[in-house]
Amino acid sequence: MKMKKIVAAFLSVILITSACGCNKNSNSTDGENSTITEDSPAVSSETESAESKAETPPSAVALQYAEKSEELDKLYKQISEQKDFPAINITTLDEEQIRSKTKYVDSVIDVFNCDERYVLSAEGGVKVRGNSSADQGSEKPYRIKFKEKQGMLGLHDQNQYKSWVLLRSNWNLAPDYMGFNLAREIFEGKYYSSDCEYVNLYINGKSKGVYLLCEQNQAGKGRVDVTEPKSGEQPDEIGYLLEMDNYPDSEEHPFFTVNHNIRPFTDITEKKREFLKKDYTIRSDTTTKVQRDFIAKYVENAFKILFEAADGNLYMMNDKYELVSAQGVYSTPQEAVSAVIDVESLANMLILEELVQNYDVGEGSFYMAVDFGKDSIYPKLTFLAPWDFNWGYTENPRGGYYASTFQKKANNIDRSNSWFITAMKQEWFSEIVKTKWAELSESGALTAVTKAVREHTASLAGDLNNDTNRVKNAASLCDYVNKRIKWLDDQWKTAT
Repeated sequence: MKMKKIVAAFLSVILITSACGCNKNSNSTDGENSTITEDSPAVSSETESAESKAETPPSAVALQYAEKSEELDKLYKQISEQKDFPAINITTLDEEQIRSKTKYVDSVIDVFNCDERYVLSAEGGVKVRGNSSADQGSEKPYRIKFKEKQGMLGLHDQNQYKSWVLLRSNWNLAPDYMGFNLAREIFEGKYYSSDCEYVNLYINGKSKGVYLLCEQNQAGKGRVDVTEPKSGEQPDEIGYLLEMDNYPDSEEHPFFTVNHNIRPFTDITEKKREFLKKDYTIRSDTTTKVQRDFIAKYVENAFKILFEAADGNLYMMNDKYELVSAQGVYSTPQEAVSAVIDVESLANMLILEELVQNYDVGEGSFYMAVDFGKDSIYPKLTFLAPWDFNWGYTENPRGGYYASTFQKKANNIDRSNSWFITAMKQEWFSEIVKTKWAELSESGALTAVTKAVREHTASLAGDLNNDTNRVKNAASLCDYVNKRIKWLDDQWKTAT
């Protein structure tokens, strides 16, 4: 069994280093350890020599893990006999419970019951992640941050990163899995979206149920690859990953506020309303206030260019990042908008959000990137990295538009998405959406996704201890999306 070999290799490092008389309590993780940095994919390197390993004392959790190795090996064998899907066990230091959203708990993460290529045993930290999802019920989502970059179960071509996410599957099992799979089909590999797979999760040998292993939305090579700042770089020489965020936290990441209320706006269904202010968190690295002020102004101007094209048929543009008239420079509002916004990415994201009817579409987990570096792959504001579909799939699938129009308010909160509503008011953008929709619909690509999701979730029945309700709920979600596809066919079938 390859797991034994992986564990043996992991333990051999501990034995070599412990021979140096190291402190058993060394190298514990408290919060965001500076030795655990943001991610980019790693290429395989040759095993470090025993001498170099000996220079680093083993951590307390590694020594503890060594003492439990025989017990864990028996447990993993038992689990592998019972479960069909891959399994992950998180062994925490002193069996500490993982409860904090800020403090990483020192752990060894084992991946097993899978293809031998993906068996893994590695150190890292684990914490609770998320906001509302982390505060509801006993099932918590988690973030793993390995000490060294690791590939996980072949996801994203086995690219190696430090950060990975375990999302709870909940009673409905498939919202995020469906959303990620629809996104990859719609984006056609051009724009980043998380890869994912179901796993059986254990913490200190105790089952936590079926979870969805996926990627962390973050700046990094192979994920959202934007130019990182270096000392002295100007704000228009680096890249930015941004999130429209209803839970901004200035202690964790800087954020800025954009007032989208230029004047009351009428959507495609003749609803008239004022757009609200929205907070945007900067998820990539910045080193100066000048950079942060610059990107805040850029996003504000990009929305104003979109808004004036839709509401006033005006051509606007950036001149040294101040907004000026573009009359005589561009011949159409479409040209003005397309100069600053990747309209294909905006159309793709709108199609996805209309399919899943994401209630949270204009409030949080809405990501975009722009990069002004010389090797930029995001020269315009690009919408990508869809996330958090747990508030979707609840309205009448044939009940109307959702992302494209003002939403009904709940508890006096308006979660409407100003970018989508403003863009869809323009005929040229609507035609881009309809053309892309016609390609997807006629190819059968979207119904192929729902069929695959139905089959994959049905195969989880055994690992769910024959919890037929959760499997039925996943099947119902697939039916929901199929009905939504038919309704959107009726609305967008006039594509030219």
